[in-house]
Amino acid sequence: MKASVNGASAAGRRVGRVPAGFTLVEVLVVMGFIAAVAGVLGLALFAPAGGVALQAGQRTLATLCSAARARAVVTGGDARLLVAAGVAGSADRLRYLEIVHADPAGPDRWLTEGAGFLLPSGIYVVPPTAGAVPGGAAWPEGRCSTALSPSAEMLTINGAEAGPFYSVSFTARGTTRGGSVVLTAGRESEGGAGPQLEFAHPDRVRGVRLRTSGALTLLDEPGALDP
Repeated sequence: MKASVNGASAAGRRVGRVPAGFTLVEVLVVMGFIAAVAGVLGLALFAPAGGVALQAGQRTLATLCSAARARAVVTGGDARLLVAAGVAGSADRLRYLEIVHADPAGPDRWLTEGAGFLLPSGIYVVPPTAGAVPGGAAWPEGRCSTALSPSAEMLTINGAEAGPFYSVSFTARGTTRGGSVVLTAGRESEGGAGPQLEFAHPDRVRGVRLRTSGALTLLDEPGALDP
């Protein structure tokens, strides 16, 4: 009888030590999704900027948000999903996404593994404020990426300065500030200073909504983004 009680107590202690967050299986599944993203992009990278490409971009975005959250939990430190803010004429502006995690060697330093990802051709992340939307003078604030940092910043990644980037931040517990990340179809036109990017269709959007817990929901209709 005593052995049975002790066994129950030991079992109770083991159960009590199970950490909150992702299980190993969940982490492996997320990492598998990242590998699958490459295949998805291979099919959609040169698709016309419309429904198929926008949907492929949304799935890629959702997978990378989940992967960034998993990276934070696994490393036990902050992680970010970066979005290249770039400069006018830059080919990766608002299309290049990369996951980084905090460097334990020092504050405000970040580490990354492998290359980042490009969204399908013609698909872009909408900046966090209407004033930063390329060519979108009348772009509604309610359809901006509220989960992104309010402004772009330079970061030290793998020991070198890079950026500027907008970012979605995750804590070691997998939590985040919440909000939405919005994608839209954009177009480039020739201007006096080179190619000019323009977002002209606020009703042509998809995205993801992040809860403060880090869980996400796909947003398939423009109205779902409105407050």
